Amino acid sequence: MNFLTRIIATIRYPESTFGKTLIRILPIVLFVLILAIGFSGFSAYRAVVPNRLAETIDPSSFLLRNFQTLSFTTFDKVSMEGWFIPSVRGAPVIFLCHGYKSNRSEVLTLASTFQENGFNLFLFDFRAHGTSPVGMSTLGIKETQDLVAAIQMVTERKDVDQNSVGVWGVTLGAYVALSAAILNEKIKVLVVDSPFESPDAFLDLQTSSILGINNSVLNTMTRWCFWLISLPTGHPKDNLLNNLNHLQNCEKLFITAEETPRLEAQALNLFNHAPDPKELLRLKGSRTSILYDVERKNYEYKVVDFFKKRLPIRGHQ
Repeated sequence: MNFLTRIIATIRYPESTFGKTLIRILPIVLFVLILAIGFSGFSAYRAVVPNRLAETIDPSSFLLRNFQTLSFTTFDKVSMEGWFIPSVRGAPVIFLCHGYKSNRSEVLTLASTFQENGFNLFLFDFRAHGTSPVGMSTLGIKETQDLVAAIQMVTERKDVDQNSVGVWGVTLGAYVALSAAILNEKIKVLVVDSPFESPDAFLDLQTSSILGINNSVLNTMTRWCFWLISLPTGHPKDNLLNNLNHLQNCEKLFITAEETPRLEAQALNLFNHAPDPKELLRLKGSRTSILYDVERKNYEYKVVDFFKKRLPIRGHQ
C-alpha cells in the first residue's frame, strides 16, 4: 500500500528524475495497454462471431429426397432444426458435426456415403454457423448441450436404434462430440477429426490466425475477453483431458492432419490421454480442409468402415 501511495505521489508531484521519467513513460504504457485490449477484444469477437458460410445445397442435391427437417429445443430454450436423413429402419443413427466456420451442407458427401451403407443421419448447424438462429458461438460450450438435446430428440423416434448412436465431428464438431460423449452414455462410437483440448486452447489458435501473431500476452487477454463474453454461459473449468476417463465404454477413432500441426498436437495429446478402446489415423490432410476425389473417397470409406464394424446394421426395411 505504501508503494502504491509513493507512486501516486510521484505522479502528482514529479520532482525527482524518476518521477519525471515516469510521467513521460506512463502515457505510452497506457496507449500500449489500450491497444492490446482493443486487439484482444476484436480477436475474441471475431472468434465467436465468425463469417458464416452460406448453405447452397441440401440433402436433395445428393438424391436424398426423403430427408426431413426436424426441430428440437436446446437447454436454454432456443429452437433449432436439423436434417434427418433416414436409411434402414431401426438402424443406428449417426450425428455429423461440422467444423468451425463451416455448416451442415459441407458434410453432405459424407452423409450420402453413410446413408448408402444403411445408417440414419442427423445434421444441424452449430451456433453462429449456417442457418442457426443464434448469432454467437461459444466454441463448444453451449454447442455440446445442443448436441445432447438433438440426440435426445432423435433417439425418441421409433425408426432408429435408440441404443446405437455414433458421432463424427471435425475441429469444433470433434470437441463437441467428445464433450457430449462424456455426458451422454448413448454415444457408443466416436470418430473425431482434429479435436482441440478446450475452447481456450482453440481460441489461442484463432487469435494467432486473426491477429497474425502468436503472443502469449495477447492470447491471455483474448481469453479474458472471451470469459467476459461467455459469463452468462458458464465457462468450463476443465478441459477434455481431465474427463476422458468417462469414455472407457466408447469406441474411438482419432484423426489428425499434418497440415495443421498445432491442432494436430492437441489431438495427439487427447488420443494419448484417452482410455481404450481407441485407434489413431494420421493423415497428411483431413476434413480440416477440402478433400478432392480420391482423397475424399478414401477418407469417407475409412470413417464409415469404422462405424460399420462397431455399429452393425440390424434394422429392417
